[in-house]
Amino acid sequence: MRITGLVTTLGAILLITVTGCASTVSGEGRAAAGQTGSEQSGDTGEPSDSTEPSQTTESTQSGNDELDCPDESVSPAGAPYCYTAPDLDEVDLGDPTAGEEGSFRTSYGFGPTDHIDVQAYAVAIDTDELSDEDIIAELAGVIADLEAGGFVFDDEPTSLEIDDARAFAYEGASTDGTQDIVTHFIFRGLNEVQVNCASIEETDVIDAACAGVLDSLQIVG
Repeated sequence: MRITGLVTTLGAILLITVTGCASTVSGEGRAAAGQTGSEQSGDTGEPSDSTEPSQTTESTQSGNDELDCPDESVSPAGAPYCYTAPDLDEVDLGDPTAGEEGSFRTSYGFGPTDHIDVQAYAVAIDTDELSDEDIIAELAGVIADLEAGGFVFDDEPTSLEIDDARAFAYEGASTDGTQDIVTHFIFRGLNEVQVNCASIEETDVIDAACAGVLDSLQIVG
């Protein structure tokens, strides 16, 4: 997240061209704060041939934090998160229109207009030590970056708990009013997971699938 002094830029994956089909990578789901997916897993940058979600995984990052992911979970190798795969196709959303792309990115939906996009970001200090007010104040800068990419968001987020971790959801829309977007920022320790749920034509389907992703999401810190 873009907290002053611990910056890793968030990505906004909205209204962009589909360039192919991403593959879910099975793996241990071990958190890798400060590393990208390719650094952690030895990925060469080429798409994986695997299209199968990962099987049950358990791993420890710090303290008692661990992922315990059931079958049919999405858990890229080295990622600090997992969630139950939605009943949607995987999509490749291309490069972000604002900010920088996160690591361990997984995306499902119908394409650039209607999708759920999940990315991880390493944070340089323990976010558990920050107040809600501190995090929200810093997220204001992130939201400003996303708005520069052609969106407008509510000024104040909705505070949530996802996997007993702090989360903040910002509702927004494209400036032309056609696309709805809810961007979720979830924090635990040294990790942040961002979940974007965007839709134009398949709002009911995306809303239901987004709820399923958030309900099943696990994150380690």
